[in-house]
Amino acid sequence: MPRLYFASPRDLPLARAIPGVTRHVLQTERTTVAITDYEPKTVIETHKHDAEQTGVVVKGSVVFVIAGEQRILTPGDTYRVPSGASHGARILEAAARVIEVWSPPREDLPKAT
Repeated sequence: MPRLYFASPRDLPLARAIPGVTRHVLQTERTTVAITDYEPKTVIETHKHDAEQTGVVVKGSVVFVIAGEQRILTPGDTYRVPSGASHGARILEAAARVIEVWSPPREDLPKAT
């Protein structure tokens, strides 16, 4: 893995896995970190994965559902999705930005070169 000590979003690989979602991705040996931008009214269908996921909303409002519990998160709010827990999200009227972290790393997202 290349040595990447500092990076701006423009320096990181871009991932567009689903419509309405753009991620700038930093991969390390033990985590994946993404600066994720969501377009207004984007829906992330309920899903689950083996990685634990945490995050902080930095812009906009996001309705998160984690293991059946729903909450509206606004800038400064954090969340945690345990490994294997069902979760999904819906972006409200304005675009949102969320800093997301997964451990172990997500193999389906790009790595910096």
